[in-house]
Amino acid sequence: MPDPSRPTYTAEEAAEILKRALKQQSLKEQGLTHDELVEMAAEVGIDRGALEAATADVTEARASELARQSEARELGEERGRLLNRFVSSLLVYILVNTLLYVIDRQFSHGTWFYWVLVGWGVGLAFQLRAVFSPRASLESRRRHELRRAAKLDRRASRQARHQRIAQVFGGHAPPHVAHAAQARNEFEAAVQTGVAALLQAAARKIHDHAERAPIDGAGHRRRR
Repeated sequence: MPDPSRPTYTAEEAAEILKRALKQQSLKEQGLTHDELVEMAAEVGIDRGALEAATADVTEARASELARQSEARELGEERGRLLNRFVSSLLVYILVNTLLYVIDRQFSHGTWFYWVLVGWGVGLAFQLRAVFSPRASLESRRRHELRRAAKLDRRASRQARHQRIAQVFGGHAPPHVAHAAQARNEFEAAVQTGVAALLQAAARKIHDHAERAPIDGAGHRRRR
């Protein structure tokens, strides 16, 4: 029989007391491990399956919160980049169109500058829209970074494969690679030899032609 002199608590009150006690303990310590949490739950009669389910819910909620915070941070950074780009474009827009206005008023009496003003302004409007909705730009940036990372991974894989081949063959290339390199070198040597032979033949033709040319009265060979 419960002692009437000692206070009793409802389930909600007991849960709140335990929660506050754990909070106070977490302020003094680094936290609880999962095994310690299981042990404490067993002491107060909490089923292990219920504890695992609650732990999974908390872990999922924490992961969702971290993902949301990371998404919000990346969106803020992307909005900042887009805003800086828009401000730079706006300054260039003002300076260039001011110059075009002066030129148009000076030489054409203001007949065409507004076309540039309106056309360029439409582009600026799209940039301003992207500042307020940066998600599309962020997704595009992510796709670009993924493609770049995949390209770097392929390049690293090729380099690692070449290094492994060099190690396997003791620093020498495989037979088919060596044969291809030898064939390429032989082809380049043949091309160089052929070019040299053509130049020599052309030089002989020029020399023979000069020898057969008749000599005029001044002692010079006349051109035919």
